[in-house]
Amino acid sequence: MRRIIEHYGEHPRQFGEWFLPDGDDAPFVILVHGGFWRPVWKLDIEEATALDLAARGFAVWSVEYRTYDSPWPTTQLDVAAAVDWGLVHASQHGVDASRRAICGHSAGGCLAAWATSRHGLPTDAPGRDPVATTFDLIVLHAPVACLEIGSRAHLGDGAVDTYLGGRPEDVPERYAVSDPLALTPDPAGRRILLHGDADTDVPVWQSEAYLAHLRDHGLQADLTIIPGDTHYEILDPASAVSALRRDLLIQTLRPGAQWVT
Repeated sequence: MRRIIEHYGEHPRQFGEWFLPDGDDAPFVILVHGGFWRPVWKLDIEEATALDLAARGFAVWSVEYRTYDSPWPTTQLDVAAAVDWGLVHASQHGVDASRRAICGHSAGGCLAAWATSRHGLPTDAPGRDPVATTFDLIVLHAPVACLEIGSRAHLGDGAVDTYLGGRPEDVPERYAVSDPLALTPDPAGRRILLHGDADTDVPVWQSEAYLAHLRDHGLQADLTIIPGDTHYEILDPASAVSALRRDLLIQTLRPGAQWVT
């Protein structure tokens, strides 16, 4: 396995790390880390997951981005640039980007949901993608996918307000182009939401509301609620929810492959 750091911009946090299995034509997985958009949290919290997936034959692009110590819409623009960079440069590393998935956890789930809704943004919105980028699979674990509701619920001690620079009534134009619940999702093969019913950081109603939104748009989407799980089990490759996500990736991107779990 190889690990390669690449910068998609000039800022120190505009980079990502490739975790590349031996051989060519590995399917492509993008990881977007969480942390309520706070600068203390970085992509290293996804290192164990990236190593585990690479060991099972997936090429992983784990992305870093500027957080709310930089003004809106910096975070979103960084994630858009990181996703685009990975898709463009995957073939240079022998990666088969025609088989691709994106996974996000917590605030990273919000950003992954936003990144897969960019084509439907208004033409003048920051980060709009003129060509819809489809993924075979989108897996969101405990996503902060409903920003306006999250603001009113004071999730993360006001993390949503800090991220967007105000409450919904203060900066409605930002919520309108940042909140996945307000956006038209791009086409995709499958969208899977995973959420622990004991999660007190991001309550399960966030996923339930986003599931309804996806289905209202006629998209294939499902929610699996994990009994007893809190917010952080997904960061442990040995957890049941990580095994579930891994199985979804294998079934979708490597059908017929068999791995020891």
